[in-house]
Amino acid sequence: MAGLGDVDSIEGLMAQYAYTFNAQAANGQLLILGQGPPTTETQLRESAAGQGPPVFEVDVEVEGDNFTETDLREYIVGLDPTELLTLQQGLFSEGYYGTIENISEIEDPINTGRALRQAAKDAAVAFEQGAATGMEAAPTLEGRFAEFTIEDLDVAKDEFLQKEKQPVTRVMPSSAVDRMVEDTWKKLLGRKPTAEERRAAFGAVRAAQVAAGEAMQQQEGGIVESVDVTGILEQKAGAADPARADAMSLSSSAATLKRVLGLR
Repeated sequence: MAGLGDVDSIEGLMAQYAYTFNAQAANGQLLILGQGPPTTETQLRESAAGQGPPVFEVDVEVEGDNFTETDLREYIVGLDPTELLTLQQGLFSEGYYGTIENISEIEDPINTGRALRQAAKDAAVAFEQGAATGMEAAPTLEGRFAEFTIEDLDVAKDEFLQKEKQPVTRVMPSSAVDRMVEDTWKKLLGRKPTAEERRAAFGAVRAAQVAAGEAMQQQEGGIVESVDVTGILEQKAGAADPARADAMSLSSSAATLKRVLGLR
């Protein structure tokens, strides 16, 4: 992103940043966002007649200059790209960008203009009401964001960046899988599954369903076959007790043959 110094004029900068102040307050004066520190200057004073030298020097404290909207415009123009990014991060950490989807949005000119405009209004109110007496409310790196740190940015990310929604995968209810495991073991092995066999069978079904769900989320249309839960459980049952599975298969085949032949 180009630095603010690349803009030829303050007016061009404000147009680029959609940053338009209400230039005149109700009393005809520019809004004041803060005040610089007081300074000391030496002035000449006249002595009273007959008291010391006719003229003498005295140090007088002078109020600092007001920091107005115009000063803020000029300040922004003078920022280099790194300083600008830090200012944008400071504005973001104070919530002036609201909730955004990506941190790169703070570099968007329109978003920055809106953030600056609101920060300037807040500074003017704080100074007018006496909540701020110097530059501590002015949206500058030396003022409001003088103590801004990367840690502040990290905290703001947790608060103001939208969280990515985690994908949801639909799976068969655990109770239904458990009943199917029970039925498959009874059918193929003639017995109930052990606790270890039950856990292994359930894990295989659940892993297959999750993998299928993830694949479906990445696919942009088309047909997706559902998980063959029966096939998975039959394979797990056969692998759990091969000898018994073979015996049960032979017994089932013999019984079928007898029925076909009309034998009991």
